Amino acid sequence: MTGSILLVEDNERLAVMLRTVLEARGHQVKSAGSGEAALALLQAQRFDLLVLDLKLPGMNGVDLLQRVRRSAALKELPVVIMTGVFRGEAYARAAAKLGVMAYLEKPFGKEEFLKAVQSALEQGPARKDISRLLLELYRDGRSGTLELRGGTRTFVVGGEPASFSSPGFVPFLVATNHLQRGDLQEFPPARPGRLPLVEAGLIGYDDLLEQSRSFLFRSLVEALLQNQSPRFVPDLAGMELPLTPIPVPRLLHQAAGAASFDLAPYLTSRGTLCPVRTTDYFRMVNLLNMGPDEVDLLQQLGQGKTVQAILSDCGTPARGAALIDLMVRMGMLSLSAAPVADQQPDFPQKLLFNRPIEEVAERRADAVNFDDLVDEVSDSIELVVGKKGMAAPLSPSEIDFEQEVQRDYAAIQNKNYYEIFGMTPGTFSFATLKEAYFAKTREYSPEKFMQLSGDTLGRAQDVLSHYANAYNTLSSVIAKERYDEMLNADTVGLGGKREDELQARIQFQSGKVFLEMEDYGNAERALQDAYTLDPNDAQTSAFLAWSIYKNPGNQRSQGALEKCRMLLSKSLQAERNADAFAFRGWMLLDEGRDGLAEGEFQKALKLNPHQPHAMGGMRLIKERREAEKKGLFKRIFG
Repeated sequence: MTGSILLVEDNERLAVMLRTVLEARGHQVKSAGSGEAALALLQAQRFDLLVLDLKLPGMNGVDLLQRVRRSAALKELPVVIMTGVFRGEAYARAAAKLGVMAYLEKPFGKEEFLKAVQSALEQGPARKDISRLLLELYRDGRSGTLELRGGTRTFVVGGEPASFSSPGFVPFLVATNHLQRGDLQEFPPARPGRLPLVEAGLIGYDDLLEQSRSFLFRSLVEALLQNQSPRFVPDLAGMELPLTPIPVPRLLHQAAGAASFDLAPYLTSRGTLCPVRTTDYFRMVNLLNMGPDEVDLLQQLGQGKTVQAILSDCGTPARGAALIDLMVRMGMLSLSAAPVADQQPDFPQKLLFNRPIEEVAERRADAVNFDDLVDEVSDSIELVVGKKGMAAPLSPSEIDFEQEVQRDYAAIQNKNYYEIFGMTPGTFSFATLKEAYFAKTREYSPEKFMQLSGDTLGRAQDVLSHYANAYNTLSSVIAKERYDEMLNADTVGLGGKREDELQARIQFQSGKVFLEMEDYGNAERALQDAYTLDPNDAQTSAFLAWSIYKNPGNQRSQGALEKCRMLLSKSLQAERNADAFAFRGWMLLDEGRDGLAEGEFQKALKLNPHQPHAMGGMRLIKERREAEKKGLFKRIFG
């Protein structure tokens, strides 16, 4: 059994020797040369064993041991004593009363030392591996603190990891380019914690939330893969904001997918048993984010198949076995010697998200004569009361929502934005547009939408997206003008080949207008839409970079600055263009790198002698140099 050990010994040479011996056996070891240093380490992170010399400078070992035993968090920590001064049975008995597992008098042998350490670890308080512990906390809805290796403390609220405190978070941000070391030194946070990073302007709040969640998830997955046995304390003292809760089932699922799994012994012990879904299956399965292979495996449950039979049809049997094993440990499945009926959910459940995508089959209509058709639909048509007694088509109440979606999808094929709303450019009015748009989208209520699946759901999303694009374009004066200019270029309905290209062009032109108006927020949004539709266009990449750079909301954001640089590099890789060179020149100019900026402006003007940003940049550089010359002459000649 290996563990995390704190070695407290002021003799540096002996401490190095003992540490080497322990690490050679696979233990993780930290050293301290004084009682004060040891106490600081014990308060900062979790250890499985304390190996303690009693004669220490400053706070001696006896004082340290007494403090450890008075601490609620440390009172059960196993301790091995080493001493060359306090010899004799009386001292050993006194130490035993303080919970000391072994009392070694110097000099002692290597094997004697290792035997004492191993015995102390094995006799220490029983620890559960982290996966079992997380599941128990999740089921019981408990709150407290998990102390992981490396000094990371994870705060569990209502059974789910919700926050953390860790010395590794800032280095993580630096390593992932979300913080710069220079900024940390120049603008150090006023107090410990994560929120002060935002207060100091070193990282945006939303970015902090995202990176905090990523760090917490990564730390817990690493702990799961290492099969750590953390200490749990039912206390939330020192919990840091912001909270970033993580669903335990999803966390365990992620870790199970990343770990290796020994298939052969699992099949030997479990292969002939039949998985049975429990009530907890239905409570947890919607919390998991499964891939297609895993969803296929789920479909084989409830058919009386054995584990062996299910895995034989699995593309990656080891991964499938890991999933079954996880669901058994989570209580989602039970294993039976013979086929048993699945349990059913004991709560209302509308939908299981982890299921195959239903395909809507295209049925070919068989040839029928008119009499057959009349007989088939005669019960479904309304007779209109009138002089001629004509039959009307199916009423809206008799068309289900899936049919409505198929009808709407077909209706907008190859239609321009005006035709979708029953207008032409000549008959357009905003009032008519608004009325038509809300009349169409009103039919797509959330209740109806959630009834759809498969291809029909995808078509409904396409229809709503197309309605929204059409409405947003025609309701914006700028976008409408650009649309009218390009309307004759091609057919632009949902199936039109130029749909994305046209929409990207509209958004690009809108973004440039917003830039001219110095409305950088709207410019960034419009150009981001254009970039999403056409990410390989050099002009779009360049102007998106410029809008991000000029947007006051992105000031002091290192991530935004890096994105600007990436976009300008991408633009120039696609095409040497004057705009990208000019924008890059201004970024260099703002950094005070006039020489490099001038080179970028010259490249821009070589491609386009009238590029306004490059011309403006060159003028500013010239003015600065003239001002420097005047200042120099004034200093020389008074």
